[in-house]
Amino acid sequence: MADVYFSFFTLFILVPLSLLILLYFIVRPRSVSVPIKNSNVFITGGSSGIGLALAHLCAREGANVTLLARNVSKLEEAKQSIKLATGRDVNVFSADVRDYDAVKRAIEEAGPIDVLVCNQGVFVPQELEHQELEEIKFMIDVNLMGLFI
Repeated sequence: MADVYFSFFTLFILVPLSLLILLYFIVRPRSVSVPIKNSNVFITGGSSGIGLALAHLCAREGANVTLLARNVSKLEEAKQSIKLATGRDVNVFSADVRDYDAVKRAIEEAGPIDVLVCNQGVFVPQELEHQELEEIKFMIDVNLMGLFI
């Protein structure tokens, strides 16, 4: 009878538990450190929020940072903020990601890009059924189509 309990315990408890532990060590999340010193980092939507935080981090790590956003005054504030915090100059371009020609000009002026962060995004805080078609189109154009331009 003891052999039956041991077989049951081994088959249904120890084997799955061992496999789970093994799987954890194989696929567990690991931090990845990518050296970006002297790399050219281009960040869309970099004048505020996550984009600005990434720009600060990249500049602190020694990257050459270029920001693209729509609002000129926010871009200038971001540029000054990064300069004060890190001592590094930042290139800024004011363009809407929905405007292919403006984005193309900014990329050509910025030069080669080693790291591209597509961070642009907009949100209209309203229930979908109450939004106008133009607001929905605006969100789709910026959040989705802006990635491909």
